[in-house]
Amino acid sequence: MQMLKNTVRGLLATVALLFVLPLSPATQGDSNPFELSPRLSVPPPEEDSAAAAGTGNPFDLVAPVEPAARPKPAASPPPADRKTAPAPAPVQNRYQTFLLITNIGILLLLTVLITLLRSQAGKAYRAFFNDNMLSQLQREREAGGGLPYYFFYGFFMINAGFFVFLLARYYGLSFSNNDWVGLLYSIGGVAGLFLAKHLLLGFLAFVFPIGKEVHLYSFTIIVFSIMLGFFLVIVNLLLSYSPEDTTQLVLYGAYAGIAATYLFRSLRGLFIGNRFLLFHKFHFLLYICTVEIAPVLVLAKLVLYS
Repeated sequence: MQMLKNTVRGLLATVALLFVLPLSPATQGDSNPFELSPRLSVPPPEEDSAAAAGTGNPFDLVAPVEPAARPKPAASPPPADRKTAPAPAPVQNRYQTFLLITNIGILLLLTVLITLLRSQAGKAYRAFFNDNMLSQLQREREAGGGLPYYFFYGFFMINAGFFVFLLARYYGLSFSNNDWVGLLYSIGGVAGLFLAKHLLLGFLAFVFPIGKEVHLYSFTIIVFSIMLGFFLVIVNLLLSYSPEDTTQLVLYGAYAGIAATYLFRSLRGLFIGNRFLLFHKFHFLLYICTVEIAPVLVLAKLVLYS
């Protein structure tokens, strides 16, 4: 009997626990010490304003509202009346134009001189190889017939100045930022060099009794320069328009032609002054070293070490 009572009490206690245990979480609420709360507050999700302003029926479907698109800026019309400034011509094009004008001008000048002074050009060519013809032309010049040869001499100075300009440009030297000014400087330098040489020869003829020989040698310089001017016309054309890989060969040919002409002229000068060579060796060597050799060495040094 006592065992039955204990069994009934155990069942009642078990039923009471079943009713009491489910209510315990509700009684604890927010005061559960084992509950983990987030460190940062999470903002509540934003609700669509259209859904919040609905009819109240939870089964109504509301389309989402797209944000209003920004208006596109109006396309500006193409500036048809705006004038575009012309692009400056490249430096290489300007240089090619300069070469074309200069070479055409030189060829035109050569054509005019050959047309008007053909006989004088032929005489100068024969005097280049013949001493007697050279002496005859010198007598004609003293009689007042030397003006045509001065024209050809000026033509040589133009070609020599153009050659110096092309040579300086090849070695990276520049006399001026303007090609035309640089060409004028080159021509002026060549003309000044030869004029100084003739003035020195005139001074020697005035001081020493060698006027006849000095005047003949001065005219020899003119004749040989005329022939060299014709040669430089071809050289300048080749330097202006030859490919870069053949420019060095053209320069070697030009150096060889100029050196041969200069050597031939020096030999003719020795034949002219041979009678003074034995008795005035010091003065002769002084002139050769000062006037003939020194300028050539200075120019060669400038070219080689530029």
